[in-house]
Amino acid sequence: MNVKGTATRLPTSRKAATLLLACTIFYPQGSAFAQTVTTATPALPSAASAADGTASPTATTESGLSTGAVPATAVPAPAPQLWRPSNNPGDPIYEQQDEAGQPYAEAENPYEPTVDGGENPRIATEPGQTPGIRLGTFLLRPSISQTINTEKQTNTGGPSRRNYLTTGIRGTLTSDWSRHALTVTGDGAWERNFGSDKDGEEPRARIEADLRLDLGEETTANLKAGYEFSREDTTDPNALTGAAVQGGEHRFTTGASIERDFGKLRGLAALDLSRTVYTDAKGVDGRPISLSDRDQNGANLRGRIGYELSPALIPFLELNAGTTKYDRRLDNSGYARSSNAYGAKVGAEVDLGEKTRGEAAIGYLRKQYDDERLASIGALTLDGELNWSPQRGTNVNLGLRTTIEDFAGGPQGGWISYRLDAGLTHELRSNLVARLTGQIVHRTFPSSDIENAVEYTAGAGLTWGLNRYLDLTADVSYQWTPVYDSSELRVGAGLVLKR
Repeated sequence: MNVKGTATRLPTSRKAATLLLACTIFYPQGSAFAQTVTTATPALPSAASAADGTASPTATTESGLSTGAVPATAVPAPAPQLWRPSNNPGDPIYEQQDEAGQPYAEAENPYEPTVDGGENPRIATEPGQTPGIRLGTFLLRPSISQTINTEKQTNTGGPSRRNYLTTGIRGTLTSDWSRHALTVTGDGAWERNFGSDKDGEEPRARIEADLRLDLGEETTANLKAGYEFSREDTTDPNALTGAAVQGGEHRFTTGASIERDFGKLRGLAALDLSRTVYTDAKGVDGRPISLSDRDQNGANLRGRIGYELSPALIPFLELNAGTTKYDRRLDNSGYARSSNAYGAKVGAEVDLGEKTRGEAAIGYLRKQYDDERLASIGALTLDGELNWSPQRGTNVNLGLRTTIEDFAGGPQGGWISYRLDAGLTHELRSNLVARLTGQIVHRTFPSSDIENAVEYTAGAGLTWGLNRYLDLTADVSYQWTPVYDSSELRVGAGLVLKR
């Protein structure tokens, strides 16, 4: 039986060898057809396999046929890949990813694969982050929160207390285009006191859109627009003394910038525009108090040039010029408060990878008013920001900003404000995150005899992820302004529903 089986296979083998020789002659090596025929043609059985009746090792081809091993001298040279590559039996066939479906930027300090090469399920989604809602080439991550809060205030008018509910909404819409990028972020909060008294309610809203345009390998442009609403703080120098409800501020912003690299040099030019509209405040007698004389338009033009000493350190020089034009030439107190401002600063950008990045600068800013009775103000400016991640799950943020603010009326032109913000977040567990925040605002009044004021704010919070879509939060904050003998304590807790 063995001899008969071998004799039966030999003619078939000779035919296969003849066919292989003909294909090699008429179709040169390297063509797609030659590769296909060679891969699909059974190989000649070796002497050992013919003698004992065993088959040679097989390989799986694109067509699914099992073929024997081909001698190395009979395999044509590889050609450009025109189809999905073959894999070992049982392995999945990997297709090339569509670049348009990949995000344009990766998260900083991401989670890494496990040591043994296994898959870490936290790579795809950061802790506490939901999968979101796919809207074509956009990804929407919305959330809604409901908290119950208590607030206690102490000032020159005596202590006051209120209990209230806060309903918040937040969302982020991001694109995953292969080129360019659009990011839209927004959040808002609506407060409702227990009972009919509305004193102290502080609704707020904010939305921002940023479109990045990749104009070339060395050129990037940004277009942005935004809107923000907030109510003036009672500790602000422009707050109305004794008002039951402070005025609201609508602020519209837009801007454009372009950045280009010239070898070691980096250039930036930007134009920012703004429009601010104030709503009426409410007096203790319930009558409205108009603040329309404070409505204004603003524009600021700035340019920056930097030199790359290394990818981690880029010193820069920045110049800026701005103007503020009020709708009314004279305010309610009879002063022309429109102004022009000029400034310059030198600093450095630092980028040490995923651990540390930011910038710091020192400069000078001067503001001159249209009304000669209002003294010009000059200020030494300190500006900067720092993002530091000493370890995975821990992030530290610092920010420093210097501005010149305008008085709402009277013979004083304005004041200088230095603001320092600090934040720390730490992942205690995979579903438990702790937060610490702090802020110091130092105001100096060079054109008046008003005493300098320092305002301190500290806060702490916890977020416990009950599951991917539901969080339990608790927060406490304390604000203190010694010169006004003013303090405010807030405590709140609630739920956040995410998608």
